[in-house]
Amino acid sequence: MPTKKGNPKLLPLKRRLRSNQTRAEQLLWAKLRSNQIHELKFRRQHGIESYIVDFFCPERNVAIEVDGDVHAGNRQQTKDAERERYLRSLGIRIVRYTNDEVFNNLDGVLEDLSLRLASDSTSPSPSLQRRGKLNKDIRDKIRKAPPPETAAFLTKEGKIRNHYNPLPREFYARPTLKVAKDLLGKVLMTQTSDNLIQSKIVDVEAYVGPKDKACHASKGRTKRTEIMFGPAGFTYVYLIYGMYHCLNIVTEREDYPAAILIRGLEVLENNDPPTFPTRIDGPGRVCRYLEVDRTHNGLDTTYGKTLWIEEQGLPVSRKQIQALPRIGVDYAGNWAKKLWRFCLPAPASPKGGKTKPTE
Repeated sequence: MPTKKGNPKLLPLKRRLRSNQTRAEQLLWAKLRSNQIHELKFRRQHGIESYIVDFFCPERNVAIEVDGDVHAGNRQQTKDAERERYLRSLGIRIVRYTNDEVFNNLDGVLEDLSLRLASDSTSPSPSLQRRGKLNKDIRDKIRKAPPPETAAFLTKEGKIRNHYNPLPREFYARPTLKVAKDLLGKVLMTQTSDNLIQSKIVDVEAYVGPKDKACHASKGRTKRTEIMFGPAGFTYVYLIYGMYHCLNIVTEREDYPAAILIRGLEVLENNDPPTFPTRIDGPGRVCRYLEVDRTHNGLDTTYGKTLWIEEQGLPVSRKQIQALPRIGVDYAGNWAKKLWRFCLPAPASPKGGKTKPTE
């Protein structure tokens, strides 16, 4: 059922509410406004007839409410119930979070919201655990959720590609060193603003658990590393030196922080003219080429949208794989000597010679 427009008389009130958002609303809006959840667009302080909802997703017909202490009173709860019944009669789903959940568990709120927006579920909001962890019910839904409807993607050549085959979560939920080797030769798919980039993964580094001094999680569970403790298959994107982004894929079981850094790609022929470098080395260059930044942090690669990895049958011999020390982690002591960087040899140069993988 189409959503009815808001009352024009509410426009001044909506403007005041936007100018005076609560701190919890500001935190959540900072995530919603950058299309981080399935590339969906959201509106803040959106009017629907005589009501104003905190956030609204028109593509899913979902209203998101952030409730403060005032909503704990019986009188306010009665008003909320009446308002919710009316909005539901318009075909609008309501999702509620408390201020405390946004302040203390923003990652969990975003994960829960991502799951709800990817499905048609109208079940009551499940309880959220602290520090971005999902409870068992939500984890099971993620694992059992059917794939989304087939979407069409536009390649750089202008061709429509209307199928995808992302690697399943089970692929990533294995020992990190094994996953790292198996990623070589897989194809990284990245949907940018104007085309679909397909690149062969040729260089990766493994970061394994809290004891690995080169791993960010060795300093404990923080807001920055929280994603590493969650389900496998999600992206972990961070900024180094204030200018370079690094793309990682989370691995292993939940609560065991591990990830794989994508260090190098081989450009597939249908993406760029021959003058473009055949191989892109270095995590910063990889992210610049793919147009990946912090807005790509926390994406589910098993979803098959925005960024994911496929098996396209590109041949890789185990004899080709080089095992080398990781780069730029001298501070990690003996852990820096681990041969946990895995790469494929660079393609032949125009003169017929071979070039070594660069840092």
